[in-house]
Amino acid sequence: MLHIRHFGTGPQLVALHGFSQTGEIFRASARPLGRTVLAIDLPGHGESHSEPTDIDGVVNGVGAILAGLNEPVPLLGYSQGARVALLAALGDPSCITRLVLVGGTAGIRDAARRVERLKRDTELGERIDNIGVEAFIKEWTSIGITSLDRLTPEARAHDLGMRLANSGAGLRAALVGFGQGAQPSVWNQLDTLTVPVLLMVGEDDDTYRDINVQMSKQIERAEIVVVPGSGHNPLTDNPEFSFSTISDFLDRTG
Repeated sequence: MLHIRHFGTGPQLVALHGFSQTGEIFRASARPLGRTVLAIDLPGHGESHSEPTDIDGVVNGVGAILAGLNEPVPLLGYSQGARVALLAALGDPSCITRLVLVGGTAGIRDAARRVERLKRDTELGERIDNIGVEAFIKEWTSIGITSLDRLTPEARAHDLGMRLANSGAGLRAALVGFGQGAQPSVWNQLDTLTVPVLLMVGEDDDTYRDINVQMSKQIERAEIVVVPGSGHNPLTDNPEFSFSTISDFLDRTG
């Protein structure tokens, strides 16, 4: 069973973190959301050491947790976690009341590009082996859309500490097993989603903003929110705006 971290009190929300994070990233979300956050450590991360890291195994593991709860609940995912959340919602929507996808995608449409991405993910996993977790995390969080430059010093230190607790072998397995190259394209299934969906993306995250605009046009009950002052991770770049928006969305009925 995947490891679950419990934060806060109130109605339940299941949350899935991004690559190289752990469920710890959602500790700060419980109070502003007013919910009990069940933050899952995805395979290869945190305390989920021995669970399958292939994409089907990961989705099935999350689905088993959702099915084991006493009632359907909202599901939130960020980045890699958003991709898993989307696949879980498509696989068994009966366990989910609302879906929040932060910096997510419905996959790489072109098969050749997926193969190329898997090759790059595999090479990146080998780099983790070669340089070690600490050097890799320093690189990963210093450039591009995964940069932590927008965080306060305290938040940055907390984020780095969480990521550095992961193992190199686990991160490599997660990249290859359920990275973007391993994820199937589900663009042609988006119109089957019937639950309300919140698509959240940072205003400076150009690539994912365009992707989410496209997704919003194919999901019947989707709404898209562009988070100001944010890159790829609105939840840490602009937490006040992000959690207020998510809370309003989750508290609605119908």
